[in-house]
Amino acid sequence: MSYKPSTGLLEAIRNLFVLEICPWDDYYLRMAQTDFLCGRHNLKASKTFFIRKAPFGGAYTVLGGLTAFLRVLQDYTFNDEVCIALKDQGYRPQFIEYLKTLQKINVTVYSGPEGSVFFPNEPAIILEGSLLAIRIAEGILLKNVNFPSLLMTKWQRVCQAANPGKVMEFARRRAQDDLRVSLYAHLAGADLSSNAEIRRGADIKVVGTMGHEWIQSFGNEFEAFDKWLEFNPDRPVLLVDTIDTLNSGLPNAIKAFQKHKAKIALTGAVPGIRNDSGDLAFITIEERKALNQFNLDDVVIFETNDLDEYSIEAIRQQIFTNAPRAGLDSEKTLNKIVWACGTQPGTCSDQPSLGGVAKLTSIEYEGIERAVIKLAKDNPIKTSIPGSNRSSFIRKKDTGEILCCLVHGKDEKFNDTVKACHPDDQNKYSLYYQDVEYIPRQRIVFENFSMIGNPQISDVRTFIKNEVGMLHWTNKRFQSPHIVKVSLSEKLFGLRQWLISNNRLMNQDKFPGKEF
Repeated sequence: MSYKPSTGLLEAIRNLFVLEICPWDDYYLRMAQTDFLCGRHNLKASKTFFIRKAPFGGAYTVLGGLTAFLRVLQDYTFNDEVCIALKDQGYRPQFIEYLKTLQKINVTVYSGPEGSVFFPNEPAIILEGSLLAIRIAEGILLKNVNFPSLLMTKWQRVCQAANPGKVMEFARRRAQDDLRVSLYAHLAGADLSSNAEIRRGADIKVVGTMGHEWIQSFGNEFEAFDKWLEFNPDRPVLLVDTIDTLNSGLPNAIKAFQKHKAKIALTGAVPGIRNDSGDLAFITIEERKALNQFNLDDVVIFETNDLDEYSIEAIRQQIFTNAPRAGLDSEKTLNKIVWACGTQPGTCSDQPSLGGVAKLTSIEYEGIERAVIKLAKDNPIKTSIPGSNRSSFIRKKDTGEILCCLVHGKDEKFNDTVKACHPDDQNKYSLYYQDVEYIPRQRIVFENFSMIGNPQISDVRTFIKNEVGMLHWTNKRFQSPHIVKVSLSEKLFGLRQWLISNNRLMNQDKFPGKEF
C-alpha cells in the first residue's frame, strides 16, 4: 500500500482498488469453458452494454467506471495465482492451460469517454472479440460500470441542483463502498470530500471540521469555538446548531471569528459555519444578514442534514425567492453556500442499483458475422436490439439541438433523408433532412490489450459538465423530464422486426432484401 495522490484517473484507480483474482460471476467463465470444450471459443462475437430505464426517474445516465473496467482488461493476466484459484473452483485442467497460453483477455471496446451521457436502449459500451473473450469481459464490465454509473448520475444531479454553490461529499460513514462513492462523486462535480482515504490514490481535496461532541465536551459554545480557531485557523468552520442556531451558535461564531480574523486571514483559509438542523432556507438567510452586518461577508455557509438533489433544489429556490426581501442579493447568497451531502446520494437511497445489462448481439456463423436477438416473448420490454451497433446524435445544424439518438449498424452511413423508427411501432417514425448533422457516439477505447487515452480527473469533470450542458433543460428536470428519443435506423428496425415475427434468434439466412 502506498500514498500517491494522483491527478490521472487510471493511476488513481490503480492506487485505490486492487485487482481481483476472479473478477466475474462464475457463470461467465463456465460458459467460456464450455465454449472451449465445444470448440466454439474462437468464434467472432459482440456484446452491447445498455440500460432499459434511466435511474432516479431521469432521462439519462452518466457513464462511470469505464476506466476502471479498461484497467482490469489491461492489467489482468491468467497467472499462476489465478490458475490455482480456477483449479480450486473445479475448472478443467485443459481449459486452465489454455487460459495460461492466452495470458490476457483480447477484446476491442467501443464507447464514449468516461462521463458520457447515454440513454435507455442506446449501446453505451460495445465489446468485440472471440466468444470466449467477450464472455469473460462482460463479467468484469458489469461490476465496474453499473454502480459507478449510478453514482455519477446521482452526484451530477446533486451538483446541478447546488449550482452556483459548491458540493462537499461526506458519505464515508454510511456508504456501502465509500472509496467509489468519493471518487465518482468528485468526477461528477463534487468539490470536496471528507474521506481521508480517497487521497491515498486521487488528488481530491479532503476537508474536516468538527462534530457536535467538540462543543459538548467544553460545555461552553464560545470556548469551544475559540479553542478551535486558536489551533485550527486554517480549518475555520464552526458547527452552530448544538444549542440554538440563531440565538446561540451564530452569535458565538461571529464573536470567535472577530477575535481570530487576522489569524485566519494569514492562513488564506475561508471561514465558514455549518448548519445541521432546522429550516435551512430561513436559517441561511438570517445568518447571511447577520454575517454581513458584522463585515463577515466572506464567511461560507455549509448546509448539511440528509440533503439530496430534491431537498437542495427546494431550499435553493426558497433562498433565491426570499433573500431579496431580507435585503440580500440572491446570487451572492447562493454562491456562498457549500452543500455537504452524505447519506442520501452516498447510498443512492432512492435507487440503490442500476439495471445495466450486456447482451450478445452478433456471432460468427458459417464464416459470416450474424446479428442475434433475445426475443423475450414473455416480457417484450426485454427484447434486445440485434447486431453490433453504434449510435449517433441527430442534431440541428443551426442550433445544435438534439433531435434524436439514432441506433444503427456499425457500417451504416447517412447523408440525405434518414428515417428514424420507433423500436417497436412501425407507424411511429421521424424523417430528418439535410438541415441536421450526425454526431457519432462511440470510438475505440481499448485495442491490442491497451487503453487508448489516459484521462485526467479534471478532464472528466469538465467533460461531464459539457455533456450534460448540451441537453435541453427539459431533459435535465428531476421530475417528469422530457425523454430524448432513441430510435432505430430503418434498416435496423426491419431486421429486428423480421427476427421477432419469424421467431429467429439469429439471421442465419440472408435477411430478405437487405444485407446486415
